Amino acid sequence: MDAALMTRRPPPGDDHRDALRGHRLPTDLGHWVSACVIHGIRHNEAFAMSEHVQRLCSESHNRAFARARNDRLIMSNAVPEMTADDDKPYCIWYPDVASEETYRRLAERYPDMRYVVGRACAVAGYAGLYYELGLLPEVSIAEETRDNSSKEGSTAIFDTIMRQPVCYAILDDYARSSHPDRPSSPAFMNGDTAEWGKHYFNIAEDYNIDETSSEKANNEELAPEHLELFYTPLLSHLPTTNKDALILMAAYEGNIERYVRLRRPSMLHDEHAAVIRGIYHNTTFAKWWSLQEIDPSNRSIRTAALARFIMVNDLSHITPSSPGKHEVPAMIWWPLIPAEETLRELVRRRPDMKLQAAMACIAGDYRALWEDLAPRPCSELWDQARQTQTRSWPNSPNRNYYVDYLEQHAKELGRDIVDVRTNSECEDAAVRDKEPTTTWLDSGIHAHDYVLMDSNPDGDVYSAGAQANAASWELLICSSEEMRRRAREENGLRLYDD
Repeated sequence: MDAALMTRRPPPGDDHRDALRGHRLPTDLGHWVSACVIHGIRHNEAFAMSEHVQRLCSESHNRAFARARNDRLIMSNAVPEMTADDDKPYCIWYPDVASEETYRRLAERYPDMRYVVGRACAVAGYAGLYYELGLLPEVSIAEETRDNSSKEGSTAIFDTIMRQPVCYAILDDYARSSHPDRPSSPAFMNGDTAEWGKHYFNIAEDYNIDETSSEKANNEELAPEHLELFYTPLLSHLPTTNKDALILMAAYEGNIERYVRLRRPSMLHDEHAAVIRGIYHNTTFAKWWSLQEIDPSNRSIRTAALARFIMVNDLSHITPSSPGKHEVPAMIWWPLIPAEETLRELVRRRPDMKLQAAMACIAGDYRALWEDLAPRPCSELWDQARQTQTRSWPNSPNRNYYVDYLEQHAKELGRDIVDVRTNSECEDAAVRDKEPTTTWLDSGIHAHDYVLMDSNPDGDVYSAGAQANAASWELLICSSEEMRRRAREENGLRLYDD
């Protein structure tokens, strides 16, 4: 685990540095100082045994300090007195492993910790003790042994688990919890074991903080041999890899089965934007999300689902009063165009969606409904009607019925259309190329923050804050092995650039 940890550099200041090094206990224990103290306790036995730290652990309501100290004692081959479950540590194998005998005594004294002891056996290669524990074949232990396959004992444990007809999930690295009384089965190695250090894993409770910062695990490239995971059925047991890119792509494509299996308890940085795109392009994904409990801060997900429903001509979720005016979708005409009669009924129920209906009339060329709506000229309709290619020919004319209509009515009203905005969220959605492709072949796939959100050059057609665009990933996925090799050798290349 330790080789893959992403470390965060602490804020500047002697308190942080001294706590990290275990030199002294600061008086002001703010969030990051507390993380530094926990790190110092776990990494420094003398600091953990100091009078000040002992007093902190006995008096503080934050039991993470006590857990860190107990962990340090265990790794220093002492079995501590732990009368409360909240004082029992989860990760008892990092930064050091205890002796096999220490783990044996720990399991005997605290039987409820047998599975975390089994996890420590996986790291240290203590096959003998693992067999004594009589554990169910547990998937995070299997993943840990696979990651420590250089140790003969770890390999033996892995082989033993894999020979069983079924595996169980008992340890939860996200919540740092063990549930031997509620084993979940069948369970599979699914990349949910803290071999990859990132914000969703904090099993050491120090937020992976250290004096030096490493983004290795955060930005590590998906191994070339694992690219096929994007376009082949997922195996029951995932290989050792950072699955973040797979999560984002499953969300982006609206693939329910892959997304539900792969996703983590908390969304990745670009995941929300990818989910919005997936909902707009996949009806079943939209329906599934509409049935989930959604945090109010993510109401744009429900709004996107409504947009998809409208595009397939379902208005059963639309009433004159629901959803609220801030929850109605802006773009309702791409990638599908609703029927003309659907739009007519939509405006009858929700007159506040007249602009969206008019935009959809242009996309579907619904002239009869357009005439009935008689929309007032505005910049959004002007952009939608002209559909100029902004990057190549920003002033290229695109004459049609709707352009003529808007020009004529603007003239009658004495208005300059460009200056008339409705302050709606439809403006970005009027762009012609809503999902630009690319001819730049990247050398690999990384799932760092903004990797999809920064790939879209023209705003956000979904009005959800930022638009995900996986064009570069899709190009790499489609490319031949030879082209991928060339891109790796040249650190990316521009196609057809003769």
